[in-house]
Amino acid sequence: MFGRLVILLVSVSLLYCLPSKAQYRILLKDASSLVRVGMNPHPTDENDTVIAYTLMSAIDHDEPDSIAFVRDIYQKKADNDLMKEKSWGALAYILNRMMQEREGKTVERRDILTEDLYRYFTAEGCKELKNYLVLKYELNNYHPRSVKEYISQRTYYDDFLMFNDPTRGSWDKTEQVMASMPLKKGDKVVDMGCGFGYNTLRLLDIVGETGMVYATDTEQPYAEYVGNIMAKNGYKNLKAIHTQSNSLGVDDQVDCILMSSLYHIIYTWSREDERKALLTSIKEHLKPHGYIVIVDNLNRHGEELNNCHVDPRLVQAQLGYWGFKTVALKQLSEQRYMLTLQRDDSYVPTSKVKAKKGERVLNVKNQKSVVHIGSLDSYDITDRGVDAANYVYDFMGGGDRSLAEIAIKKYDEIIPAENFGGEYSALQWLCEAKLATEAERQQMLKDPLTNSFYHYLTDDSCRVLRYYLLHKYKLGNDSLRMLSDSLLEKTGEVGRTHRSYLEDYILALNPKRPSWENTPVILDNLGITEGQVIADIGSGSGFFTYKFSKMVGDGGKVLAVELKDEHIDRLKTFISETGIRNIEVVKGKEDVLELPCQVDMMFMCSLYHIMYGVISDSDRDAYLKSLVKCLKPNGELIIVDNGPVDDDTLPYHGPYISRELIEDQLSFYGFELADYVQVIPQRYLLKFKLKK
Repeated sequence: MFGRLVILLVSVSLLYCLPSKAQYRILLKDASSLVRVGMNPHPTDENDTVIAYTLMSAIDHDEPDSIAFVRDIYQKKADNDLMKEKSWGALAYILNRMMQEREGKTVERRDILTEDLYRYFTAEGCKELKNYLVLKYELNNYHPRSVKEYISQRTYYDDFLMFNDPTRGSWDKTEQVMASMPLKKGDKVVDMGCGFGYNTLRLLDIVGETGMVYATDTEQPYAEYVGNIMAKNGYKNLKAIHTQSNSLGVDDQVDCILMSSLYHIIYTWSREDERKALLTSIKEHLKPHGYIVIVDNLNRHGEELNNCHVDPRLVQAQLGYWGFKTVALKQLSEQRYMLTLQRDDSYVPTSKVKAKKGERVLNVKNQKSVVHIGSLDSYDITDRGVDAANYVYDFMGGGDRSLAEIAIKKYDEIIPAENFGGEYSALQWLCEAKLATEAERQQMLKDPLTNSFYHYLTDDSCRVLRYYLLHKYKLGNDSLRMLSDSLLEKTGEVGRTHRSYLEDYILALNPKRPSWENTPVILDNLGITEGQVIADIGSGSGFFTYKFSKMVGDGGKVLAVELKDEHIDRLKTFISETGIRNIEVVKGKEDVLELPCQVDMMFMCSLYHIMYGVISDSDRDAYLKSLVKCLKPNGELIIVDNGPVDDDTLPYHGPYISRELIEDQLSFYGFELADYVQVIPQRYLLKFKLKK
């Protein structure tokens, strides 16, 4: 074991010390993004809700004509909307089979997973199907009893219907995938991210009784389901494992690893340390010439499966730096591809491409992702973070000042280790301000925006701040958190939108932000003069908006463009309180920039990574074209964002994007880079002008 570990560490260290010639080049022919993780993969609308009510009533009152009516609608949606909502096919199958059985027709028995899916949603008078409709479409004035019920159970239903969709083979091209798997009888394979066992069952048939299938998933209920149903049906050569996102989770040497609809998550959502640990684990447990098979989504310009895609060249580049050589890349359909890579520890990832006129080339120089979006929370919540938050919560609720002193000390210890640029320093500052003498506090609050920040969070017995801490760090229990949500009259998303706003607010207006961000360097390099008109796009609650308003003076103007209503309301309140006259708040849109006039400068801070990796190609294309029209001929576009850092530097706590991606994409809209400033290792400033 020790010898194997030494070999592993040596091989991994060699991968991180590849010769300088190792470079993977990706040809960019247009402005499309190479990766996307849309935040709402299963959107619903009013028509969906009406249809759900119709189905609920039809089931309750045994109305076959209405059930058939809804079935036909779902089938049409499944046929016409293959790129987005993948539960339609499963729902249509369930309703059609219900009708067949009602009419006494012979029903073709399918595989064990299809039979169990049908039984699950139709048993006890379609109990689970009706529960799904209630949660999915918030029927009958539904209000969740707990966060877990609403989020976890709804996700469980959605995933069960999508992953084990009886019609999945038509859009997933399952037969092609299984026919191309580099497996034979007796092999050992990992179905990584197994979901509810759709591919697991088929892998069991390929490797046979002498082989072994490990079904792993980070969701414990999913792994348990697969283990239970396979054991119930006599499969003895399967082991279902609940694993973590930083480990393969098996204690064996395997021939092959299958990742279906998973790598776009690993690439864009996993932190660098998580992904590195996972790939290290894979190298440890994959045989020397074993295979990784990636099945994932292609870019469909806004109509991707689940609103997600990752360009196979990014996967090839990243895994190439880990010693995996591509042996096959097959396009399964307009939606899907299958990438097969073989472990080759001597492989040097290079690709020779030449750009023609109007094309660009992206150089991928190491194993890091070129863009990281992150999760719904801006960073992973650690045990130490929860511990410190508990002290802040209790202190702000009227506890002894010693609680704040302990919290301050704890943040001193954990900020340098895990949360560069995050909210920890803001929470620490709030404790310091509360502990300060009146004179000291007045000095800390002399800046009007800081004063507004402090009072908004701490007035009324720190109600807003304590609400945020309670939910962000999952303090207390579900009942307490649900009560606080109901008191704020938040329904549906259980206050998630409100908490997202609060997180943005605390991050952006953090009084310690200038110290970690080096804000003065950003402002000094903008070259703002009095009388200019500036558009602060994605202004939030006004951190830069307020600074710009002072710089342009009474003769200038700042247009604060923001999507979120809560940020808009907060900024308007601040403007009213301070009597500022040169700020105009503009309600933004995702697919177009509409301004009352052309501007001298457009400014985007910590926004472009969202435009690149979350917004669809079509919406972003329309937005950037409208942006060009709103900029004066000699105007400038300023982008400040976060970038990847060296291994020995603590990364920014949240999303990042390689600046080359921004430069390449904007070049297709007529922009050229005029200046570049590395403000701090984690943050850069790009200044663009339109080509003449």
